[in-house]
Order: sequence, then C-alpha cells, then structure tokens
Amino acid sequence: MKAKAKALEECSTLFEIEVPKETVDQAFEEVYNEMTKVASIPGFRPGKAPKELVKKRYSKEAKKEVINHLIPDAYQKAVEEHKIDPIGYPDITDMVFEEGKAMSFKAKIDTRPKFKLKNYKGIQVEKKKTVVKDEDIDKALDNLRQYSAKYVAVEDRPAKMDDYVVSDLDCLVDGKPAHKRRESLWLYIDKGSIMSGLTEKMIGMNKSEERDIEVELSKDYPDKNIAGKKAMYHVKTKEIKVRSLPNIDDEFAKDLGKESLADLKKEVAKELENKMKSDNEIAAENQLLNKIIDDNGFAVPTALVKKQMHMMSENAKARLLEKGFKKEDLDKKDGELEERFKDDALKQIRLLFILDRIAKDEGIKADEKDLEDAYKSISIRSGKSEKEVKDHYETEGLVDNLLERIREEKTISFLLKSAEIKEKD
Repeated sequence: MKAKAKALEECSTLFEIEVPKETVDQAFEEVYNEMTKVASIPGFRPGKAPKELVKKRYSKEAKKEVINHLIPDAYQKAVEEHKIDPIGYPDITDMVFEEGKAMSFKAKIDTRPKFKLKNYKGIQVEKKKTVVKDEDIDKALDNLRQYSAKYVAVEDRPAKMDDYVVSDLDCLVDGKPAHKRRESLWLYIDKGSIMSGLTEKMIGMNKSEERDIEVELSKDYPDKNIAGKKAMYHVKTKEIKVRSLPNIDDEFAKDLGKESLADLKKEVAKELENKMKSDNEIAAENQLLNKIIDDNGFAVPTALVKKQMHMMSENAKARLLEKGFKKEDLDKKDGELEERFKDDALKQIRLLFILDRIAKDEGIKADEKDLEDAYKSISIRSGKSEKEVKDHYETEGLVDNLLERIREEKTISFLLKSAEIKEKD
C-alpha cells in the first residue's frame, strides 16, 4: 500500500492512498468465498452454487463489502505510518475502484493540534472579597418590594400617566389587521415604553370607553414588516389599575414567611453573600482560564470551530425567539450571528485541547464514583430519580460526554487549587 500525507493547514491532513491490485483481488476472493457458502440461487441448494455464478449475481454486493473492508483498513495504516493523531472521521473522496485493478482514494482528516503547553501552575488570580454592604441589602429589599406590588383597580377617574390599563386591542396597518385581536392586554402609560405613542393618547379614557387612536409605529417595533408605518388602533378600556407598593416593615416580612424585618434582612444578607461568593468564584475561574488561553496560542481544527460557532448561534437564536423575534428574520442572519461568535468559539475549542493535555499530564480521570455523583446531582436538579437519569444517559449514548465534562471540571478545580489567588476589595 502507498500513502502520501499532505498538510492542508496546521490541523488538517490529506491522504492520497493506493491499495495494490493484489490486495484488492484477495479481498474480493475472501468476500466471494463467504458469499458462496450461503448464496441462494435458483436451481442450486443454498451454499452449493458455483463461485463463478455467485460472482455474476452478487458483484455489486461484493464490491460494497470490499470497499467497507479495504478503505478503513488502508486509512488506519496510513494514519499509523505517518503518525497522525486524527479527530473524528475522514472525508473520503476521489475513489477509483474496479474489480481486478488497484484502488485509490483521498481521505481528508482533522488532526489534533501540536503545541507546547506553557506553565499552568501558580498563575496569579485576583478574587474579590465577599462583602455584603447595607446598601446591597436595601437594594435587595426594594427588589422584593417591587415584586410584591399589588395592582389596585381605579373606579373614580380616567386613566393618567403611570397607570396600567387593561385593554382589548385591534390594530390595522394599511387597512389590514396587523395581528390577531388582543384581549385583556396590560398597557403601561409611560413615555419610555415601545407603545408610548399609543398609551399617551389613552390618557383621559374612562373604564369601558372605546377610542380609535392613530400612531406611527416605532422603527424598533418587533414586527419588522410594519415597523415605522402608521397604524390605527381600536382600544377598549376594561380596567384602570395603579401599582401599590408595600412598606418595608415587619408586616412585609411576615407576608414573605419571616418573623420580623430583622429576620428577613438576615436571610437576604445570607443569600447575597452566597450569590456574591459564587459570582466571585466564577469570575476568578474565568480570569484563570482566559490567562491560560492567552498564554497558549495555537491553531485548532477549523471544522470544530465552525461547529462551535453554529451551536452558539443556535443558542442565541433560541433566546431571541423567546423575546419575540421572528424565526424567519433570524434565519436570514445565520451567517452574521455565527461570525459574531468566531473569537469565542476559537477560544472555547482551544481551551478543550489545553484542559485535555493538562488532564493527561496530571493523570486526572473521571471514574465510576464521579459518574454516580453526577447522576445524583442531576437527579436533584431535574426532579427525576437517579435510575431515570442513568438510563437516559446510557440509552442516548451520552455517558462518554458526561465523563469528559466531569474530567474537565476536575481539571479546572486542580488549576484553581494550584493558582495563587489574591483577594482584593
């Protein structure tokens, strides 16, 4: 067998492989011998038909069998001969194959990057001290107060600024309905809202009053097909409500399940401390990993970066869909979205190779106990039994992925323990 290896780029190799005629002939002979043992041809008992007849009848099937045997075998020998460390499966092209002749084909494969790992122990990291201030507690209490607001119906006056008006809404643009009738829609009368052009003209409306209001839709209106156009709204006011905020006192604390305001403040302070501690640890971890990525600049397989870009783009689209963006509008910007994630995708793929190398050098592994602990943790978060979680990962073939993730987490934990962490205010 002959195999030439050509580096297309730093992490991609193209093999040009030729399998000699003798090897091809032998492979066909072995396949036909096996077929003859079981071949069912009219006029002959199974396994008793002449080989020449079997060759004529099953030549296409034999060719497929030979290809399925020779290509993987030849590719693997080429990888071993040229000491290539491949990632994934090869892309097979330009195959020339005919019975009685030599076989040739090309195989393109991504390869693991070769890099010299710089020092990753004792990296200096700054970490914020976890300090909860009185103003932090006051802000958190005010947030709780906002969440506890009540909306009280107003019966004795028309709508005014800062009211909430529960309305039925029809909208016409160019004489056609812009969307389905919206019933019991809450509209906040405020100059800064996206619907301010409409809600400001609702000032003075009484309960059960109906009014036609013409507005120019904002250029930022979610439906880009009608953004910036004039619209005619037919509004029917069903209720007018005002937002009422509770006082921050013992009664407020009792409504939230605490004995007193002092107890509520202690609980809030504890929650804030835990949140700050977690945020500070995540920030220190990101600082450490970014430092390692910046210190180890090397090329990574383009295909992996593109795959990561696509995944990050799809996740971003899912979040935008939840915010009301249209799928067809987002699909038009696929390329633009993916390009925005190029740098981050490159860093994430590079980090995977760095963590893998560190884990190998330090002998960090994920074992069965780690796997069982992971199942238990996932079980608690998901509300499913450990058996259900385990069955899901095994059935879907996700166990290796979970083991890899555990190994990465253990490697990051090792790096943090070996880092020089300096606390700062």
